[in-house]
Amino acid sequence: MGDVTHHALDGYAKAAARQLGPGTHCSITLRYRDRLTYVGSSDPRAERCDAAEVVAGEGPCITAMDELRGVLVPDMQVETRWPQWREAARSVGFRSAAALPAYVDDDTTLALNMYSDALDPWDRERLIGMDSIIQEIAEAVRTRL
Repeated sequence: MGDVTHHALDGYAKAAARQLGPGTHCSITLRYRDRLTYVGSSDPRAERCDAAEVVAGEGPCITAMDELRGVLVPDMQVETRWPQWREAARSVGFRSAAALPAYVDDDTTLALNMYSDALDPWDRERLIGMDSIIQEIAEAVRTRL
């Protein structure tokens, strides 16, 4: 995974954010073996949240990768899990978040983190569309970009 470095996947995160629409921001976290790495974002606010998650070793994208299932945070104000990540997300004004994982190979998983300035915008169609994108990102990582 040496060629997947910090900010290598910014373009994918920006494309995901554009697809989700205004007020939505995305970032990507990768786990190679036991090492977590932030690898891309659509903007500095999303980057700050992922950096907090990687440092803390916990957050929605890590849970999504651990369990290989989506994680929703409909309302940041009532969320009690992952205190460091939650405070980072609140401090930059996000109201809700979601994380979708993807399996890359036996050593590698990644997650697309979606942040919104709106309260609970995560309908089924949006999440299905984002699952397609995270699978595309996984394929890009699998083939080493």
